[in-house]
Amino acid sequence: MSDQAGTPEGGFWADATGEQAVDRYSTLVNMVDDGIYQLDAEGRFVAVNETIVSLTGYARKELLGEHASIILDDEDANRIQREIYRRYMDGDREGEPLELTAQLADGETLPCELELHLLAEEGTFQGTIGVVRDITDRKQTEQELHERERELRRKERRYEAIFEDPNILVGLLDPDGTVRDINQTAMEYVDADLEDVRGEPFWETPWWGEGDGVQPEVKEWVERAAAGEYVEFEADLTRADGEPYTISGYYRPVTDNDGEVVSIIVSDRDITERKQHERELELFRTLLNHSNDSVLVVDPETGRYLDVNDTACTRRGYSREEFLELRVTDLETEIPDHEAWRSFVEGLRAEGQLTFDGHHRRKDGTTYPVEVNASYVDLDQEYVLAIARDVTERREYERYLEDAKSRLEAATDAGAVGTWEWNIPEDEMVVGKTFARTFGIDPDVAREGVSLDQFIEAIHEDDRERVTAAIEEAVETGGDYEEEYRVWNADDDLRWVVARGHVECDDGEPIRFPGALTDITERKRAELELQQNNEQLETLFEVLPVGVVVAEADGQIVQANDIAHEIWGGDVFDVESVEEYEQYPVWDADSGERVQPDEMTLARVIHGEEVLDPDIYEIEAVDGERRVVRLEGMPVRNEHGEVTRGVATLTDITDRREAQRALEESERRYRTLVENFPNGAVGLFDEDLQYTAVGGQLFDRLDYGPEDRIGHRFTEIHTSDLVEELEPHFRAALDGEAGSFEIEYRGRHLHANTLPVRDADDEVYAGMIVIQDVTERREYERMLEVSNERLEQFAYAASHDLQEPLRMVSSYLRLLERRYADDLDEDAREFLDFAVDGADRMREMIDGLLEYSRVETRGDPFEVVDLDDVLAEVCDDLQVMIQESNAEITAEDLPRVEGDRGQLRQVFQNLLDNAIEYSGDEPPRIHIGAERDGDRWLVSVEDNGIGIDPEDTDRVFEVFQRLHTRDEHAGTGIGLALVERIIERHNGDVWVESSPGQGSTFSFALPVASDFET
Repeated sequence: MSDQAGTPEGGFWADATGEQAVDRYSTLVNMVDDGIYQLDAEGRFVAVNETIVSLTGYARKELLGEHASIILDDEDANRIQREIYRRYMDGDREGEPLELTAQLADGETLPCELELHLLAEEGTFQGTIGVVRDITDRKQTEQELHERERELRRKERRYEAIFEDPNILVGLLDPDGTVRDINQTAMEYVDADLEDVRGEPFWETPWWGEGDGVQPEVKEWVERAAAGEYVEFEADLTRADGEPYTISGYYRPVTDNDGEVVSIIVSDRDITERKQHERELELFRTLLNHSNDSVLVVDPETGRYLDVNDTACTRRGYSREEFLELRVTDLETEIPDHEAWRSFVEGLRAEGQLTFDGHHRRKDGTTYPVEVNASYVDLDQEYVLAIARDVTERREYERYLEDAKSRLEAATDAGAVGTWEWNIPEDEMVVGKTFARTFGIDPDVAREGVSLDQFIEAIHEDDRERVTAAIEEAVETGGDYEEEYRVWNADDDLRWVVARGHVECDDGEPIRFPGALTDITERKRAELELQQNNEQLETLFEVLPVGVVVAEADGQIVQANDIAHEIWGGDVFDVESVEEYEQYPVWDADSGERVQPDEMTLARVIHGEEVLDPDIYEIEAVDGERRVVRLEGMPVRNEHGEVTRGVATLTDITDRREAQRALEESERRYRTLVENFPNGAVGLFDEDLQYTAVGGQLFDRLDYGPEDRIGHRFTEIHTSDLVEELEPHFRAALDGEAGSFEIEYRGRHLHANTLPVRDADDEVYAGMIVIQDVTERREYERMLEVSNERLEQFAYAASHDLQEPLRMVSSYLRLLERRYADDLDEDAREFLDFAVDGADRMREMIDGLLEYSRVETRGDPFEVVDLDDVLAEVCDDLQVMIQESNAEITAEDLPRVEGDRGQLRQVFQNLLDNAIEYSGDEPPRIHIGAERDGDRWLVSVEDNGIGIDPEDTDRVFEVFQRLHTRDEHAGTGIGLALVERIIERHNGDVWVESSPGQGSTFSFALPVASDFET
């Protein structure tokens, strides 16, 4: 008998025998609304019904004779081929339906379910018959169910986390406000038992007290929540021991499917112990570990697990340490070896994300189906991140919810992270998983029971003896037990816990010791942080550089720091109301009017005003001293916006006020100087090269004013050529360097100086440019130079032309003296001597004048000159004069300068000659020194001579000016004038400091040599 289908032309049943047709007809009748097809042994369509044609969008003739891959992708085609092979080899003609994605003619896809039936004859595979069902609606329904399940899990986890959180106060109320349940954390805040408050109106319970005045608000919050409103609240309360605290939380309505409120959940926190960041991280880790999905991080190269959550370990029966020794091939049945893993990773790397169904192998060898969502992640290195979901959970969901509810109720009753029960006679501690993990003990071993000593060993050594003693006392007395202590967990983290329990006895003998353990690490950390913050605030209050005064809402001053006492000169803050502020002598610093108590800063602050614009008052301190103070203040409000306190700060600005007045006066003088700067202009610029102040009389000659410059960068208002020339000088000034330069601007010749402007800390914060219009001066200098050249030419010509007649006069006078000396009487000989001496002095004066006129024209080019060498040469030339006068000459190391060696030698010679000549009765003592002054050297020649009257210090540098007669001191009166002329040629200046009988110091400035190394 054969199952082989006939050709397409024969019709759908043409090749079937009667019995085969009946079998096929029965199959089709059972699936008449679904697509039905038949494939031959090679996988080609030999028959399709109208539903297949309608679903795929292909015409019947387009499908018949084509391979089934025309409507399947490669993955589904291969999967179906493997399933056919498996069933054929197992002899299983029918099996579970397969889900696949059909590729439609228009390019779209369609999710389908396939029921596959094998056709065989006498052991030979003949083909398949398939029933295809469109499961689009079912998929959508499953997705909606999946989302509802996720939402339900999320709500359940949220409620469980909230109710078990030892840092959250949680209550469950009926819509009318009757208390149904309160967690243990909340009960710790009141002096009552749960049974005392259960069944009572929530607003009448001890949490809200009688003196806190919030009961009406609590009732209102309950009523709003009962109406379906999500109510956020914050309240200031008082513990039973009188300690105030503040809680913040919510009233959440819980509704049924009809939207009716069936209960109210109240949850709040003691916000004084909040440490938000750490809690969020802890919550994230808790949610991850409590997720129903397995989270797996895998090395893409080796397939080894790098990290897993608690669910992954629990689902597969491994400890975390065991799990991290495994590879994907050890667990995933669909990836049997490393080659399959490499192939999977390559496909995942290309796609980025894949979702597939598989089976995971447990430690005991059993498997369970999972849906895996895998992603390829590239962070600090490459990872495969997989989330595996146990899909059998869908079938057990109701049982899971019931179990979860039981666990939640148990945790609610205990109000603990973990529970224990100690069988005292057998010394057997049976504890929950959380308790075991807290003490670093294997939860599976702890579930069977272990010795108490194993838990005692995990307690911090500083707490161990105290805890042991407390346990022994509870056992001996049969009473309650409560202790806070530190314990090392499995990760070697030190955790704070509080343990509460009681010993149960039988005929006076201790039998059982049950209890609960709460992890209070976060609370302890918050308490420590709060203590540190309070200490820091107290320290800050005392070390603030300003005075601080705190007053209650009624004006009573309750606190003032040391600075406030120092400003007032004593303890003047013992007042209980605003009216008593009358005792403070306070005046308005500007108007001088007395400030009334209700107008004072602190009084206005406690009435709700934020005094941000400072009050400037003048006060009379205890010692009678008047001081100027600046006051600012802010009110402190409660959650209702009511002012509860006021804070004011005081700063003694007496010195600053005086300095400010001086600064304002200086500023006025400065601006007057800038605006009226004679024959020039002054500009101030900031780091952006923007002018901030400009003024001067130069603008009277220009076609724009200072206002056209202020607020603009100089690059915006000058030509590019001028910017290129100015910018280096501006930048140098901002770098702290002064400079000068000259420019031609709009037909005017300008001399400019750029200077850094420094603040009180000597930091450069701006630059200044000072410009002088030297157009007329330059013209005058040019005319003066021409005149000087002519005068020099005249002086040279005059002195040169006078040499010849002077020589003739001198020659004939000497000839007359030689021939007729014996014939002359004494008067005649005296007259002749006067004539010869006058001729000699005339010659010396002419020589000096000639030398004076040649300073500019006959000087040598400048070169680097070593002044030590020059001084040595001059001392050699004056050796005889030095020895005869018993002069002592000392000198420091002299620098190298730019100059005319011969002329500088003349300078030293003239100055030393003068120092010896005018030494007086004492042997000459002469010292030559030098010091650096910027880009020049200051050289000084100091003597112990007769000195010069300060009124004559300018005359000594004039030609032919003498302060003494020739009988007193020889000389022509040209030596110092020549010194000045030479120094001026070197772009320097020379001066003398002296007084009669105190010696003289001649100083001159010379430029630093170009090869000088700073």
